[in-house]
Amino acid sequence: MIRSVAYRIVVVLMAMLMPALIGCAKKKKAEAEAEAPARNPLNVQPGGPPAQGVIRRGAQRQVNQQLLRSIGQYYVLFRTERGRDPKDLQEFLAYLNSDPNARSANVPQALESGWVVMVFTPNISSNQVLAYEKEAFQQFQNRLVLFGDGNSVKLLTEPDFQAALKAQ
Repeated sequence: MIRSVAYRIVVVLMAMLMPALIGCAKKKKAEAEAEAPARNPLNVQPGGPPAQGVIRRGAQRQVNQQLLRSIGQYYVLFRTERGRDPKDLQEFLAYLNSDPNARSANVPQALESGWVVMVFTPNISSNQVLAYEKEAFQQFQNRLVLFGDGNSVKLLTEPDFQAALKAQ
């Protein structure tokens, strides 16, 4: 009888202490997770070759589309301010590097690194290619292309892209 009472006391004490012990482990784990910085695996930087994998390419595509639009807006701004198109990449880069907003948006870096190729056509029209990603996304053989209006960015397949380049 004394033994059964002792067992009951031990069981009751263990039942009372277990949640406290488990709760401490959870608290320590939560504190450790709070200290570690959260990393987003889809956080992509503009530029570079197309990401491998459809999901990462989708995230990269959004960033690159916005960067191409920024390039187009600065191209239109150059044309508006100076009354003519830039002659070459060096002249356009000098213009971009003089603008702090363009530098903070990584526009000059994208052109200097070579992952964006610009086509300098005098008196460019809205259906002509202004800039494009240097490398195509291998899985679907497509790339982002900026057109001469400075705002239209389209995803073109390789045959469509080659046809658009020939139409210059």
